[in-house]
Amino acid sequence: MKIILFVICLLSSVVSQAQGYFKETPLIKEAYEHIMDLRFDEANQVIDNIKKQEPDNLLVLHLENYIDFFTVFINEEKKEFKRLEKNKKKRIKEIEKRGDISSPYYLFVQAEIELQWALARAKFNEVFKAASESYNAYKLLTENQRRFPDFIANKKSLSAIHVLVESIPGIVRKVFSINGSIAQGTHEIEEVIRYSENNDFLYREEAIAIYTYILFYQNNKKREAWDYLLQSDLDPVESPLVCFLMSNMAQKVGENDQAIELLEIRTKDPQVFPFHYLDFMLGKCKLYRLDDDAVTHLSNYLNNFKGEHYIKEAHQKLGWYELVVHNNIPKYKRYMKACQNTGNDLIDGDKQAQKEAKRNLNPHPTLLKARLLYDGGYNQRAYRVLISNAHLFNEDSEYSLEYYYRLGRVTQSLENPKGAIDYYNQVIFKGEKSEQYYACNSALQIALILEEQKEYQSAEDYFEKCLDMSPSDYKNSLHQKAKSGLNRLREK
Repeated sequence: MKIILFVICLLSSVVSQAQGYFKETPLIKEAYEHIMDLRFDEANQVIDNIKKQEPDNLLVLHLENYIDFFTVFINEEKKEFKRLEKNKKKRIKEIEKRGDISSPYYLFVQAEIELQWALARAKFNEVFKAASESYNAYKLLTENQRRFPDFIANKKSLSAIHVLVESIPGIVRKVFSINGSIAQGTHEIEEVIRYSENNDFLYREEAIAIYTYILFYQNNKKREAWDYLLQSDLDPVESPLVCFLMSNMAQKVGENDQAIELLEIRTKDPQVFPFHYLDFMLGKCKLYRLDDDAVTHLSNYLNNFKGEHYIKEAHQKLGWYELVVHNNIPKYKRYMKACQNTGNDLIDGDKQAQKEAKRNLNPHPTLLKARLLYDGGYNQRAYRVLISNAHLFNEDSEYSLEYYYRLGRVTQSLENPKGAIDYYNQVIFKGEKSEQYYACNSALQIALILEEQKEYQSAEDYFEKCLDMSPSDYKNSLHQKAKSGLNRLREK
């Protein structure tokens, strides 16, 4: 009997210490696809099968982390974040304990877990921890690239990190030996895309999203990014994540009607994890078109979303609707009071909304109407609004600076770069010392026009001029775009 017990204990010890492996099996791929469609219940059912049929396949830890990441990133609920973040250390510890160190997935999965939690943590303003996890991910991916230079999945994540490196202060890059550039990151993700076109690549949809993001934001090739996305086979109906990506880019390239269509046809299946931000997006897109039902979607967002971001901006947009569509100043003020008392102001949209509410200065309805139409890509309508009301904005008007800025934006979109530059220079001359963002963005837009015209030295001067200004609104995003522009020019 003692011998039998000894053998049983020995076998139990061997089983518990069995080395894990990393393998992209059909079940792993099935669960991953469910996760990318935010069908977490279905994904968890498949994960349960993986644990029974492939108990040592440690890629399941990556899948579970994806679910945690998307859960906290989308719903932004602090309690859930605190509950789920405990899983991070457990997963990494299990990989370190049982993982096959000869596999390229050994370091890769750890890096992905670090990176996902860094992104989730940033939602809750845990800046230092997010920076630490991002750096951990960078080190792991860099080492993995050295060990396994042909492991293509590595470059999917490295590309995103490398294009953002140049936005990090030089002293930080030097101290931590962080290297990268827009050109490097672009080259890496293009390599991944080419590979995914000819091979069965698990992270193909992620690669497409990263590629279009890098084209759109870092390389300023907005139309090229949008056209590529249209030609892809990503499904915006069944995948809320794809719907978010496509509708966001559609709106930013002036295809607001298409953005609305994408957001309206998205799946309403109750089995899909709720992505309430898409209601906020739809409300904004409807507002740009001055549709009456914009209020419905913005209100749905406020009623259903329990997170922290875009609450102030949603109230602001409801106030704008009342001001522009109904000229209802008392109702506008009520929404702006709610804006002050709800949500937080950690991101640019909420910061700007909070500052507008505190200023207690109503936007001019005509300029606000032109702004909304412009933001929706309805440039001829916006231009007519501005020109037909020019008499309201003489040199002594407190709104003259914004008026010329709006004219510049609309004129630029109507493909009259010379006229746009003239208007923008007037704004810079009048408002360079202003706390408003009009002059800062005017300098940025002139730089982008000159860059497109290959007048690189003049473009660099205006990028620098943008960085010399410190508006109270949108400073971070404007300066980030200027830095990316300078980095592009220096790589030419």
